[in-house]
Amino acid sequence: MSDDIKLVPLKDCITKDLYEMYKDIPKEELGSLNPLNNVSFDEFKKICNNYLKEEKEINKSINTTTSRYILFCNNRPIGEIGIRTTLNEYWINKGSQIYYKIRLSERGKGYGNIILKLGLEKAKELGFKSIRINCSNDNIISKKVILGNGGIIDIDSYKTKEGYSSSYIIDLKDK
Repeated sequence: MSDDIKLVPLKDCITKDLYEMYKDIPKEELGSLNPLNNVSFDEFKKICNNYLKEEKEINKSINTTTSRYILFCNNRPIGEIGIRTTLNEYWINKGSQIYYKIRLSERGKGYGNIILKLGLEKAKELGFKSIRINCSNDNIISKKVILGNGGIIDIDSYKTKEGYSSSYIIDLKDK
């Protein structure tokens, strides 16, 4: 793995390379959705531009704003991390305030740890003292990434449409 690893705001990288990355992330997986999989490039750009609006305007369907960043390694997009930046009772007490997705072709190479670590640093810069992250109980790899980044179970094994998930809190004071 190279030292040329960085998080880049979504607004700075809406390109064909990013389009190809999203095509390499499943449309639906363990409760996570990727609406950018299997759409035209024009539709991709339109959805990305709507995501940019969500940085400042509340998305009414989820009642929060979200900042998205892309993990690059050697100028190749590897994954996305999103941080919910307008918190209400739901996002504070139950909802995942941060999420990440890694393209299939780059999984198993440590990028999950890298993107979450960098995302937690970004969340701290945004003023978060702690962050909640939820994970399907079936997603063993992501659970290991969360625990490895200081996650402590807050809500254990709650029922979802897809099965069971757990909610973790990560304290950011030492990040």
